[in-house]
Amino acid sequence: MSLYQIWILQESGTCLFHRKYCHTKNDENLISGFLSAVHSFVGSFGAQIKWIETDQIRFVFQINDGLIFVACTSSDERAQLTYKRLSRVSEQFTILFGKDILSSGDPIPLDVFKSIAPSINRIFGLSECSGESAIQASSDNSLDFSFASPEARLMSFIRYRRKVSINEILRSLRLSDDEAIKAINQLEQKKMILRTENPDGTEQFGLSPVIKRFF
Repeated sequence: MSLYQIWILQESGTCLFHRKYCHTKNDENLISGFLSAVHSFVGSFGAQIKWIETDQIRFVFQINDGLIFVACTSSDERAQLTYKRLSRVSEQFTILFGKDILSSGDPIPLDVFKSIAPSINRIFGLSECSGESAIQASSDNSLDFSFASPEARLMSFIRYRRKVSINEILRSLRLSDDEAIKAINQLEQKKMILRTENPDGTEQFGLSPVIKRFF
């Protein structure tokens, strides 16, 4: 099975789980936002996306209970088989974490979702060794921040809300002042967000023009 990467996303774009099974240097934060944006775009026409295919890779989608399960595979793999496997991953997610874990309103450490990795390995026919190699590959090629970091959470929040104030960031993401300022500065340095000033002197943060093209 040529499984390259797998994501479990909320419809807002927040990534709950991601795993690499090959060496790549792409920006997973942008990709997760792009995948959820494609799902939203297709859904606006009353349709549901099944997969996106190029000459080399295919992104297969499985939507269930407000969650988006996406597998990136070789285009030579059978899309229907990947779709069925993602359906089993979706069922396993519900078995492990329940249907209400994300609707309780309680803060959830994203590390808890890592426990689904062995189930994914089993469903896709991957060995534990493959999983360990994937963790190493992800570590070797990671960005300066992970999906569970304040920077990644802030990026997903801005993508979802379009424009946010510092007070909205502090209140919704439950970050400290220092964490929020550090996250904002890092995303500004990467030219991923843009700071604007309102007539009353307050500031808002939105996606930079380059990033906005993807959403």
